[in-house]
Amino acid sequence: MPLRLFSTTYCPYAWCTRIVLHEKGIPFEVYEVDLKAKQDDFSRVSPTGKVPVLVDGETRVWESMVINEYLEEKYDGPRLLGDTPEERAQVRALILDLNGTRSQPLARLAAMLYYGRERRDDDRIQRQIDLWEEFLDQVDRYLEDHEWYGLERFSMADINLYTMVRVSQGFGLELGESRRNLRRWLSRIEARESVRRSAPTSLPQVADQLH
Repeated sequence: MPLRLFSTTYCPYAWCTRIVLHEKGIPFEVYEVDLKAKQDDFSRVSPTGKVPVLVDGETRVWESMVINEYLEEKYDGPRLLGDTPEERAQVRALILDLNGTRSQPLARLAAMLYYGRERRDDDRIQRQIDLWEEFLDQVDRYLEDHEWYGLERFSMADINLYTMVRVSQGFGLELGESRRNLRRWLSRIEARESVRRSAPTSLPQVADQLH
């Protein structure tokens, strides 16, 4: 029986897990969750009300980083966390930084402009945009001397960064011509079959609300 992934097509965290599953060649089926009107089936398996949630037989796993490490430990395929303790520590640290800090401007923009969970504040919107743009500049400088983000090969750090960058583009925050290293990295990522097969059917569109 294939694994079942409770996912929302545009959620960057669920998107990461779809890429990991395709990279490892693991059969799975997707249950599409509507985060604005969560289905009962989803509520029964998710203790947090968040996606993704993975059901593997009698095992239920939630939180994207935990799911992806579970898949790394249990299933064959490319080692996406790294081959050594040093590599795995580096990739984990980057993912925690991405999920806990770097992605927060996008989360706050989504809360104000897409979900309506927070009151719109134009000054705050601009601060979040500035923080995200500053981070992209840092990544572009890093990629001037590196082909991938973190290791010298494709890893979960790249996967996590990629989904956030693509969601930001859906928000109308483009990379710009000046970030050539980041654009080349993005092209390398999107050449991968796992990434093409995992692409969302749509992304949140809030560009008309940014200004």
